[in-house]
Amino acid sequence: MNAYHLAVMSAFAYAPFSTSTNPYSSAPPPYSALGSIGHVFQNQLGRRIQPTQFNTASPYHLLCEEVPYSKRLEIMPYDPARYEKEAQEGWRNPEDVHFLHDTDNETSTNTQAFITHNDKIVLISVRGTQEFLADASRDADARQVPYEEGEGQAHRGFYKGFQAAKPFLERYLNAFYTGEQTLIICGHSLGGAIALLLAEWLRRKPTKPKVILYTFGAPRAGDATFVKAARPLAHHRIVNHNDPIPALPLPWMDAEWRLALPGAALVYSSPALGIALLLAGIVNLQGDPYEHHGEQWHFMPRKPGAGSETAILWQPGCAMIAEQTCARTIGEIGLDGDMPKRVALAGSQHSSDSGYARAALANLLRWTVSVEQRNGRLFTDAEVHDIYAQVLSTAQLLESWQARSFNEFRWEIRRRGVMRFYGKTDLELRAIYADAVEQGERARAEQSPALSRAQQRLLAQAERMVSMRSVFGEHAERPDLPELVEQWRAIEDNQNVERLATSTPRSAGAIA
Repeated sequence: MNAYHLAVMSAFAYAPFSTSTNPYSSAPPPYSALGSIGHVFQNQLGRRIQPTQFNTASPYHLLCEEVPYSKRLEIMPYDPARYEKEAQEGWRNPEDVHFLHDTDNETSTNTQAFITHNDKIVLISVRGTQEFLADASRDADARQVPYEEGEGQAHRGFYKGFQAAKPFLERYLNAFYTGEQTLIICGHSLGGAIALLLAEWLRRKPTKPKVILYTFGAPRAGDATFVKAARPLAHHRIVNHNDPIPALPLPWMDAEWRLALPGAALVYSSPALGIALLLAGIVNLQGDPYEHHGEQWHFMPRKPGAGSETAILWQPGCAMIAEQTCARTIGEIGLDGDMPKRVALAGSQHSSDSGYARAALANLLRWTVSVEQRNGRLFTDAEVHDIYAQVLSTAQLLESWQARSFNEFRWEIRRRGVMRFYGKTDLELRAIYADAVEQGERARAEQSPALSRAQQRLLAQAERMVSMRSVFGEHAERPDLPELVEQWRAIEDNQNVERLATSTPRSAGAIA
């Protein structure tokens, strides 16, 4: 499976297994609701019908092939007489085997996940809380708790979701894991954070299973100790450039974020608001008790404000680029005073459908064109030019930062009535101001060379050569692959995405 298919599976975790019911209850076949998990796996893939709808999102066109029964990702047959013992122990329907919806009582986490397997892989996809984005402010309490299955501390809310999913996964693996399959875990947004905790738990099992994790737009879930201990875990962390969720502390970090005065003070440190917001966010991120895990892959639109179809997948290795939207959003929170207003977190770039799955499809098509038309050269000259210009713009913005004087800073926060500094004496304000400016200078000193390295990384990655094996993995040697790819690319929807992915987009706004 490639990143596109796993992005679709992460979007698919938002679907019901059969039909949505409130309160939730499992159902026996038939699963006739189009786009439901049961319908796709049983009625379509099980009958060699190519699915195009996953949950409410469509049309998707996966690259499909006919395979022997043992290689199909299906669900268990419904046979109450044959599986009488399993039914008595809770597996009454296939839905009970493959689907988790933790809504049994008042303390339930609303975690949702599905699991399936074949002879090579076990696929686990985690959704998380459906109302999470809409109720972000309610979830601001994010105290850390011990990650008892490993080392370090974990976000309490994510840890509860992980605890709800553990027995579901353990029971399935006890029944179907052969010891030879690769465990592939994926999740979008909060589901990605829960997926990280699950993947690290599974990696530590005495059986030493091979675990690969893919997350899309996932927030941070653990502290530095957890991240360091989980370093051996293979984690491909995919982030959209204009998605604030992956590094935004507001809904997830410890409630003491309100005491992060240096970052708040930096917002008012310069009349150039754009760079002040960026620096304030970077400083707060550096002081955050949560850290990112995994190898980040960054979808960056060729032009500011362009859609996900134009995004280039690369690794900037620089916080000013990799966390630019997150840092700016965090800086903007500082403008809202002591109790920030509800921040609009949802958006097309965070969407599992229009954001991540769409960008992954566009890059799969771009890479295919690269192999066919550019001898495998990853980026075109025009793509390099467009991304390089954005990195250069950020570097110039950073160079322009200059701190106000203390008197100007004091006048600005009093003019705005910033509650975080209410009641502070001049002596206290001077100390806060000096600390903020010092941290801002330190962040600029770190990020300036990092931006230069990002420019060099871009040029180096542009020369990276991709092959059919890079794009299609072990399937690259199949004699019928060219025919399958030709049929897939001939689909009108894919042709439209390919045209957008390989054309020069029009700019939708300035980066600053």
